[in-house]
Amino acid sequence: MKLIRNSTSEAVPLEDGFLWPDEFDWKPIEQNLERAIDGTAIIQEGMKISGRSISLVPADSDMGWIQLKHLRQVQAWSNLQEQFTLAFEWPHDNRRFNIVFNHEAGALEAKPVKGIPAVSLDDYFNVTLRFLELENDN
Repeated sequence: MKLIRNSTSEAVPLEDGFLWPDEFDWKPIEQNLERAIDGTAIIQEGMKISGRSISLVPADSDMGWIQLKHLRQVQAWSNLQEQFTLAFEWPHDNRRFNIVFNHEAGALEAKPVKGIPAVSLDDYFNVTLRFLELENDN
């Protein structure tokens, strides 16, 4: 898996040890139900265009790692108001998502794997990343 900055095509590798726990929580139809005085259902509904949550969390403490050098890059990107591509690179799944960081939900959380401060840019951190999927421009 990798995170790609659309404006420059730079990419940061992400390990495969992430779960997407809210993958099936997305409901593409928004619906509002009200009742008329006689009890008749008044239903308004529409198709959502974008805004699906993509939360990537470590499957366990031995997974979902990212090196400090890449973590710093992702953190810098999270402060940009730009769009990115999240690319899955598994034999069974090569989907690509047009995304932005979900700041409302806490875009990035990171803790050192060893539980002590990093001493090298190659040290690993457990990270949780939160994005919002946007409509593709294609």
